[in-house]
Amino acid sequence: MSVDWEKLNSLKLETSSFKVLCYLSFREVALKPSQISQGTGEKPSTVRARLTELKNAGLVEAKQGGYVSALTPYDMLMKFHGEVLKKMKG
Repeated sequence: MSVDWEKLNSLKLETSSFKVLCYLSFREVALKPSQISQGTGEKPSTVRARLTELKNAGLVEAKQGGYVSALTPYDMLMKFHGEVLKKMKG
């Protein structure tokens, strides 16, 4: 699946959506919302809401056994890299 950079770039680094997406992107297995909540420290209700938003945006996929990121760790690093460059330019 190709990355929808517009949707990915619309996420702010400080958001719970980005935190959930980043967490999933660096995992190699499907995770349940409760597992994501434990790993990120976000409330379960917040995780479920963000997963729905991310799924609707095509950034995560629901699989048997939980959710997986539609992105690779490299995609997430490039997003972070772009944000760092923006901040450095002021």
